[in-house]
Amino acid sequence: MMKKINFLLLCLLLSLSWLLPAQAQEAENEGIARVAVITPKEGHDDALIKAITDYHHWIANFEGHHRYNWYEVVTGPDTGKYIARSGGHNWADFDAKYDWQKEAGEVFERNVAPHVEHAHMMMTEDMTEFSHWPESFDGYTHFQVENWYIHNGQGSKFRRGLKTIVDALKAGNVDFYWTFIEVVSGGHGNQIQLVGFNKGWSDMTESEPKFSDIMSKALGGQEALDTFMSDWGSTFKTGHNWMVERMPEASDYGK
Repeated sequence: MMKKINFLLLCLLLSLSWLLPAQAQEAENEGIARVAVITPKEGHDDALIKAITDYHHWIANFEGHHRYNWYEVVTGPDTGKYIARSGGHNWADFDAKYDWQKEAGEVFERNVAPHVEHAHMMMTEDMTEFSHWPESFDGYTHFQVENWYIHNGQGSKFRRGLKTIVDALKAGNVDFYWTFIEVVSGGHGNQIQLVGFNKGWSDMTESEPKFSDIMSKALGGQEALDTFMSDWGSTFKTGHNWMVERMPEASDYGK
């Protein structure tokens, strides 16, 4: 729901007057991801990107390594920070042990860590039932992320309302894609993230059919939609949002 995140926020505001599962459609898994929000040391951006690219090319030779996609935050107060995400995992993947891990840690500490000021780690889980993924992620370069916080005791009602919206949008053959992600460790209580997929900034332009048209038709009119959105909107609050741009060079693992 985020090629057009603005339309949903606008509807919420009117009625009340929210990073890429790159492996999401591969083999079945629990949809677990490790995410790092990285602050580079001042003046170390170029050195950090070169170091992580070199590291990725090196570690690609070891069986069992986790592949990370890198993104740059391009809007909001965290502009200039980086996000590294390895998705499409089972929880057990993070318990696996390999004989190359000690060497890998040493290489990372020696070559990459000197360029990092701070890293905030999180674990997330895909909310598959509420997501709408394209057949291929080829060409998607910009991802808008928004934090939502479900109020205590409102989880079931929130999910029922969200399913109503998602089902209606899919039935309406919308041409934009999104995923909902639950932050299960490293975030705040009841935190989920809405991530929308865009093939550049121009993809943010709202197209037909509009969200309000689809939902009013599904619910039986504009008055019913306004009532629904007001009631559902009371189950959560929206938080910080930002746009991230994928960094192909830093996400490359060579051949």
